[in-house]
Amino acid sequence: MNRQIPWPRVFVEGLVIVISILLAFGIDAWWSGVQDHRLERDYLQRILADQRANEDVIAALNRQQRSQLHHARLIYPLVSHGAWDGLDTTSAVVSSYRASPTPTPVWVDDTFEELKSAGKIGLIRNSQLRSQLLEYYRFLETADYTYDLMSTAYRDAVRERLDPDLQLAIRRTCGSRESHTCRVEVAPSEVREYVAWLSANPTLTEGLRRVIVQWTRAEDEYLPGVAARTQSMIDTIELELVR
Repeated sequence: MNRQIPWPRVFVEGLVIVISILLAFGIDAWWSGVQDHRLERDYLQRILADQRANEDVIAALNRQQRSQLHHARLIYPLVSHGAWDGLDTTSAVVSSYRASPTPTPVWVDDTFEELKSAGKIGLIRNSQLRSQLLEYYRFLETADYTYDLMSTAYRDAVRERLDPDLQLAIRRTCGSRESHTCRVEVAPSEVREYVAWLSANPTLTEGLRRVIVQWTRAEDEYLPGVAARTQSMIDTIELELVR
C-alpha cells in the first residue's frame, strides 16, 4: 500500500535544518567578528603605547640636538679660523668631542611591524586610520636624517685622534649637559697637541659646518615634523578606541 509523502512536514524539517545551518554560520561569523574587534583594539592600544614611546625618543633627540649644536657652534670659530671666543684649551677638547656624535633615532615600531608581517593590517577596519599608519611609518623610514660623508668624516677624525680613555672620561663626566664648563683631567701636553691639530686641520671645517647645518635642519624642520605627525597619530588612535 502506497504511503503519501507528508510534504508539509518534510518542508518544515528541511526549513529547520537550513535555518540551523545559517544560524550556525551567523553565530560563527559574529564570534569571529568579536574576536577580530578585540584583536584590533589590542593592536591599536599597543601601537598607541609605541607612539607615546616615540614621544620619548623625540624628546631625547631634542636634548641631544641642543647639546650637539651648542658644542659645534662653540668649537667652530676655533676650527675654522683659530678664534677662541672665550674657550679655554680643555673646553675646546670637550666641545670638539661632544660635537662629534652622529646619532640616529631608534623608533618604536615593533607592534606595527608585527601587524604588517603577519598580514593582519586589514584588522584595522578604519581605512583612513590604516592609511595614516602606513604613511607615518613610511615617513620614519625614509626621512632624511642621516649625516652625509663630510659630517661623518668629522666624527671619525676627532674620535680617531682623541685617546679612547679621554673620550670615556668626557662621556662619564659631562653626561648630556650643554655646558662646556664640565671638567675632565687632560695632560697639558695632550691638550696642546690636540688643539693645535684642531686649528690646523682645514678638512674639519667643512665637516663641522655640515654638522651644524644638519642639526639646525633637525631643529627647524625634521623633529617638529615628526613630533606633529606622532601627536596626530596618538589623537587619531585615541579617538578610534573610544568609538
